[in-house]
Amino acid sequence: MDEDLNRTVSAFRALVTTLNRGKTHERLTEAAGVRLDRPDVQILVHLLDAGEPRRIGAIAEGLQVESPHVTRHVAALEQRELVERVRDPDDGRAWRIALTEEGAEVAARCRNVTTEWFLGALGDWSETDRAELARLMGKLSDDLCQHLRARLVIK
Repeated sequence: MDEDLNRTVSAFRALVTTLNRGKTHERLTEAAGVRLDRPDVQILVHLLDAGEPRRIGAIAEGLQVESPHVTRHVAALEQRELVERVRDPDDGRAWRIALTEEGAEVAARCRNVTTEWFLGALGDWSETDRAELARLMGKLSDDLCQHLRARLVIK
């Protein structure tokens, strides 16, 4: 296998492992001033990034998890008044999940903490290098997700 590819996969694994550590999540929520499980944060930030209410299935697809998993977490987030159900304008029988004002603030704080971590790590990088990283990470994400969806039949 190509040595550059080996180094890329190794670096990617190290990054994912670091970001998925329990202590990393604890520090994120602590810095954001909120106590939430990792899936709760993922749902809130997903909705914030989407910029509009989304159906449970669309959230699950975006997070690459099963709908029942999202449904359980959405119910808990509703109880905390961080999300609410709103009618789907395309289908009055269906519901979408929307961030409440507080939910949007919490999601923004969590996203900002992660952004600050990246800024700290990339602070000495040139604008050109940061733009290239953004371009390549977007390409990697799109291509790898597409490849895995087709190969592993992931929805």
